[in-house]
Amino acid sequence: MIKAFVDTEIWVLAKKKPVREKFKSKSDYEKALKIHKGCREFFEKESDNLRIYMTLHQVAEIFHVLAFRGHKIPLNEAFAIADGLMKDDSIIKVPILAEHVIESIIASKETGIHIWDFLCFIPLKNYVEVIYSLDKHFLEIGKRYNVKVVNPAQEWLIL
Repeated sequence: MIKAFVDTEIWVLAKKKPVREKFKSKSDYEKALKIHKGCREFFEKESDNLRIYMTLHQVAEIFHVLAFRGHKIPLNEAFAIADGLMKDDSIIKVPILAEHVIESIIASKETGIHIWDFLCFIPLKNYVEVIYSLDKHFLEIGKRYNVKVVNPAQEWLIL
């Protein structure tokens, strides 16, 4: 089993199918659809091979992004997903400690990468071997903490 951190956007993009009307061009929509498909396939193909670690902050972040950002899904559905993550014993949930917050603030200040990525990763840094992300910022975070970064959708985003 691969000990892994799966970034919030992968969870969200796997759940939120793009809506054509939300995109300025057909090519932007097709790119979003490709990313959505790649994220869904990632979970379908890889979930049995992964030991997923996530912070409690990330569970809240997933709920927030599903229910309140971009193309929103119904609150009851977003709640059910977050509740399912909390109840899933195969996913290791890690609390955020004060030392993680301080380290995240320092790392954010040094890199210019927003603190939320660090708060999702730093509490897990001693547990995981791989970061799965589409967020280009995680290339620098992976380098900084000597952790492999894999993009399952083959498209990088700057979030």
